[in-house]
Amino acid sequence: MITAVRSAALAALLSTTTTMTAAFAAPQSLEDFARLPQIREVSMSPDGRHVAFISSIDDTSIVMTFDRDGGGNEYRQVAGSEPGKFDLRWCRWANNERLLCGISGNIRGKKYAEPPYSRMVAVNVDGSDLKVLQLRPDKGNMVVATTTMQNFRFNEAPNLSGGGKISNAINQGDMQDYKYKGLGTDNATASYNPERQDGLIDVNPDDRERVLIELDDDRDSYPSVFSLNIYSGERGLVLNENPPINSFATDGRGEIRLGWGNTENLKTHFFARLEGEREWRALSRVDAFTSTDVLRPVSVAPWKNTIYALGDYQGRDALWAIDLTDKEPPRLLFNHPLVDAGEPLLTADKRLLGIRYDVERPYAYYETETGRSLIDRLQKQFPNKFHHIIDSNESETTFVVQSSSDVDEGTYYLFDTDEDRLQRLGTAYPELQQEFLGRMTNIVYKASDGTEVPGYLTVPSGVPSKNLPLVVLPHDGPLERDSWRFSFLRTFLASRGYAVLQMNYRGSSGYGQKWRLAAHQDWGGLPYSDIVDATRWAISEGVADPKRVCIAGSGFGGYAALLGAVRNNDLYRCSISIAGFSDLELLRDHATVHQDAHYRREQIGSERDKLRKDSPLKHVDKITVPVLMVHGDKDSEVQVDQTKAMASALKRGKKAHKAVLIDGANHIFERKSDRVTLLKEVEAFLMEHLGKGAQPDSEQAS
Repeated sequence: MITAVRSAALAALLSTTTTMTAAFAAPQSLEDFARLPQIREVSMSPDGRHVAFISSIDDTSIVMTFDRDGGGNEYRQVAGSEPGKFDLRWCRWANNERLLCGISGNIRGKKYAEPPYSRMVAVNVDGSDLKVLQLRPDKGNMVVATTTMQNFRFNEAPNLSGGGKISNAINQGDMQDYKYKGLGTDNATASYNPERQDGLIDVNPDDRERVLIELDDDRDSYPSVFSLNIYSGERGLVLNENPPINSFATDGRGEIRLGWGNTENLKTHFFARLEGEREWRALSRVDAFTSTDVLRPVSVAPWKNTIYALGDYQGRDALWAIDLTDKEPPRLLFNHPLVDAGEPLLTADKRLLGIRYDVERPYAYYETETGRSLIDRLQKQFPNKFHHIIDSNESETTFVVQSSSDVDEGTYYLFDTDEDRLQRLGTAYPELQQEFLGRMTNIVYKASDGTEVPGYLTVPSGVPSKNLPLVVLPHDGPLERDSWRFSFLRTFLASRGYAVLQMNYRGSSGYGQKWRLAAHQDWGGLPYSDIVDATRWAISEGVADPKRVCIAGSGFGGYAALLGAVRNNDLYRCSISIAGFSDLELLRDHATVHQDAHYRREQIGSERDKLRKDSPLKHVDKITVPVLMVHGDKDSEVQVDQTKAMASALKRGKKAHKAVLIDGANHIFERKSDRVTLLKEVEAFLMEHLGKGAQPDSEQAS
């Protein structure tokens, strides 16, 4: 059962007030960086009356609701996780009174850490009638716990530019005791068949008691679609499995209109149904690792035979509208000449709001005048933020907006268009003093072959960009990218006086297909070369002290850090691998844990000599710099065996190293306690091998 949380901790939960000390007087608390966001996954009920979000206290995640029409504007806790057993992932309103939330946890006793199981729970806005859905009737009862919860109230503050009010901070209100139902682990995990039971497809606006889910009961990778009663857990078959479809989407009105799935030869098949039809029609086939002109559907337009799709336009992903009747050719909605169009921004009922894309900073293009007007006003009021709409009420008169930056993971607002009023809900990391976290500056450097590579440089606050201790921090992936956004690790390093260098090496996503495919089956080649060239750029520009450079990273970045220890001890004084892999052949073997095993194996390649050449584990004898490795034993993305094997080899070779294995931690260290361990180890390691970070002039003078 979830344990009662101290009222003192709850009193600070949503407070956005921080005590300002003299500039640069003392480093900010390590635990303030390690904490989980105090507000995330914000959503609004269809009628706009209630808001829900997930918050956290230490390792516990809790679901909070807020009644906008209630007297005193009070928050209420309605459910909580059980640290070390399962956690809350997402929440969404099924109707005006009932929330659906996804929970997940790790299965113990397996040879490898497998992807976490998932379940779906439902709970009323006041915390009553909490139930695990999709289990047999005899497995649906929940264990009841009793605790107390403290509520908070809003205060209003300055006007928004152009008119309207803004609530600036959430302050502590009066205490109120009440009962809530905790999520009992035994009942949440009792029916482990199948593993994934939170496959919500859509809510049905015409039936507020039922939702559509996809569920693979027979474990053949092809789910069927069911109608699920969110009060009783009773379900009925809507659509039988139809290979190769393994994912479905609706038109936002409860009609299944789109399906897609992958086959073993890495072909992606898309199927659609016209308005009012039951038969599927094939749309396209996409090779996962070749550049084609095929459009890839992402959503269906309500009440129309139209699908929104991403597809190539002049070498970059663009947003298109496809006419399913074939009467009109595909229509280009948005493209950018330098970068890919990102994820479409959709309303709860799947209508298109716009598209996100990342250049040197994130941007969003909005199709609707309402969206453009709201974002333009926010941009004028808060110019150094990225603002985007994440939810709204059904009538689209009230919007939930997230404002973020490189030093702010998210500050959340409600904007009421009828009252022309902006209300501040809270911020993800309220304790951090953003002005002392360093700022990301976009850079472009030339690789050894002359190719211009984009990246970011973060310099500690209050110090010049000259002769700094530097942490080179390549991103995970490789098919991911760095962007102008908050990172608890990067901001922590900057707060300790270390400059941080990030780069979108070739093989990263977001810059077109040619750039993305450059790392195909060459993980230890071109991407690593671009990382080394970025390091040399920082030294040649005078930013980095050549005697104080360390390479670090997570996942693929950790792999690159280990390669740096093997290949470039002339550049790097130390290496930090966070959940990184050391052996590409072992990584291929571990791919069997995942449903996309064929995809992963194709990414890595099968040429044995090259895999061995590019695997740090095979070349431990060349390492002459100290190595730190931190890994969670429940990491399903990169098995902890990768770090164990590397640690054993380093020990046999009598190489300076330290391996820290964290019990129960996953790939991204989602618990606060895991992050505390990580940051403490990294801080001590850098202090030992790079020395103290750069200090502002005011401190040096003292």
